[in-house]
Amino acid sequence: MQTTWRPFAWVGAALCAGTMGTALASPLYPFYQLLWDLKPSEITYIFIAYMAGVLVTLLFLGKVTAHYGFLPVLKGGLVFSIIGLGISSLAISPFLLGLGRVTIGIASGMISTSAMLGMSQVLPASHKSKAGQIASMVSVAGFGSGPFISGWIAQFLPYPLVTPYVTVLIPSIFILYGLRSVRQEIKSKPGRPSFMPKLEVPAEPTLKPLFLIISMTAFAAFGLFSLYGSLAPSFLKEMIPWNGPAISGTAIASVLFISGCTQFMLRSLPLHRTLYLGMLFLLLACLALGLTMSTHSTLLFIVADILAGLAHGATLLATFGLVGQLSTAENRGPIFSTYLFIGYLGTILPIVSVGLLADAFGLLSAVIIFCVSISLLALGLIIGKRRLDQSVQ
Repeated sequence: MQTTWRPFAWVGAALCAGTMGTALASPLYPFYQLLWDLKPSEITYIFIAYMAGVLVTLLFLGKVTAHYGFLPVLKGGLVFSIIGLGISSLAISPFLLGLGRVTIGIASGMISTSAMLGMSQVLPASHKSKAGQIASMVSVAGFGSGPFISGWIAQFLPYPLVTPYVTVLIPSIFILYGLRSVRQEIKSKPGRPSFMPKLEVPAEPTLKPLFLIISMTAFAAFGLFSLYGSLAPSFLKEMIPWNGPAISGTAIASVLFISGCTQFMLRSLPLHRTLYLGMLFLLLACLALGLTMSTHSTLLFIVADILAGLAHGATLLATFGLVGQLSTAENRGPIFSTYLFIGYLGTILPIVSVGLLADAFGLLSAVIIFCVSISLLALGLIIGKRRLDQSVQ
């Protein structure tokens, strides 16, 4: 049993560094678009290359963490992250950049699932019940730091397509070395784990509808953030009088920093109430962003950005925590992988659709269609959760 915070510090640092690579490239997409003359749909393809790597990891490696324990998988994820950052920094074509993003996605999938399990082991006993919420807040800190640091470095330092990656790559190497001092409570199981694709949900029938609502809420929240992460730099220059990677990076990061603050402020609220708040904020954020695209109002965009952060924070806090409650120590890894698999589908299917619609009808129209669709989904989830609660009473 852990009695000090040092193991948590190393595992938390690994989770933070691993998630920093997620949106690190987002403020740089206008540079790549200009350099390689890319269409909006091609930008989304590069963005979702990362998500494809995550989904492959969650689908085929979901039971690896449960078999070997969190530590070997966490270390392996950092190795993949370092390789992916290196490839991205040297990318001379869309293919190489996409390869780097896929590798970082594989790393993120390994790090997210293993760190979630690791938090419950390395936290001191008095804080183990909050492992899910703490993991969520650490993840958001990493997600937000990535585009913020990347945008400001690209704005003011030389080699804007190289330097941002190096600033994350070097600390990752030190963290990988530091993980040598961490020990895991659960030993590796004998034999080899199954790599057959298998998605696991809670076995109890009464928990399955709630798990579906939780996962689809993550689908919508991940989709909204991915819209900011992939195409915000493109539509921001039409929306506000300032532009550049520092502005787009700050806009993307602000969603996640607000998300982190929201999780901290709501951490004592019952998780089911937090889930309702997240759904409501999600509905309002999409409506505000849709109106922003129609009116080109800078003030309304700031409101939409704040609401997106509130929605992201509340939904992640609630869904991470509820998944932890719906699972046991034996099946937490596979069930958490299923939750993330559904959530990350929200970063692929809607965003690809937005890219294709943008090619055909223009970016503003595509974003408005996206906002209407996610608003309807959020409304449906609120109604579904309300009916589920009434049936339980």
